Amino acid sequence: WKVWRLEMRRGFWFLLAAFAFCFFQIAFVLRYDHTPPRGLSAASRPLTWGEYGNFLLWSLLTGIGPRRIAPVLKVVFPQFEDTVFFYSADEFPAAAGLVALTIDDGICRQGPGQSMLDEVLGVLGNYSAHATFFVCSEYSRGGDLRRLSAAGHELGNHLPEDKEYFQVDTDEFERVLLETDRAVAPFLDIGATRWFRAPQGRLTKTMSDVLKARNMTHALGDSYADDWAIPDVERVSELYLRQVVPGSVAIMHMPERGFREHTLESLRLFLQGLQTRGLRAVTLGTLDDACRGRRRPATAAV
Repeated sequence: WKVWRLEMRRGFWFLLAAFAFCFFQIAFVLRYDHTPPRGLSAASRPLTWGEYGNFLLWSLLTGIGPRRIAPVLKVVFPQFEDTVFFYSADEFPAAAGLVALTIDDGICRQGPGQSMLDEVLGVLGNYSAHATFFVCSEYSRGGDLRRLSAAGHELGNHLPEDKEYFQVDTDEFERVLLETDRAVAPFLDIGATRWFRAPQGRLTKTMSDVLKARNMTHALGDSYADDWAIPDVERVSELYLRQVVPGSVAIMHMPERGFREHTLESLRLFLQGLQTRGLRAVTLGTLDDACRGRRRPATAAV
């Protein structure tokens, strides 16, 4: 009886902490200006109090363990029931040595002149790493998507723009989902899992129902630390590396010239740390196929 009461008490405080974290994170994202700034770049100035507070929040979450949060989210928010957060090496031994790297908000919202795709591909190539790019169709061109596919990277659906869609109805969500799907579909492997990630992670019941009907899979992750919002790349990459284990899914963000440019260095430091630990960055599809014993089929188009 005493043990049961202790476990119930621990569960209550853990659930309360998870609710507090979700509330703070949603409030932070809603207040943050996602348009490219003018003037001094984020990497050339000290952290603001808000940025430092956000870093402390992710430090706390890292101490708790992101993998402990995911089951709570699935219980409290049923729309996340089928979301992929990570692959447990205990359940999937084939995950040993592998980490899925995902990069959001590609390719460049400011237009091709500000794109840092060359730099990102260079960093990935230096570490023999591959990634799943969750792209926004309004920010992407066919030539860029073709380059990613030809280099062995994977494409996922992140809707047309990096903005909130949680209030749209079923018809409007299906329209924007298919708009981006048409952009990425020519570069997907035949029979491969069709990945989707809700912008800012805000998946609704409406979205979940449409994804099930369309046989698409929602993916988040268990290695994340707001790399886009915290320009202290050493601290942020350290948080990622403290969280990551074999079978993890890391969520990072696409850099652009003058906007989130620091995330390129965060990516480099993260890949360097993975290499030191003997972990290999692969696409989400590669990790999923390995864990489920599937062989990757031929590419539909390049």
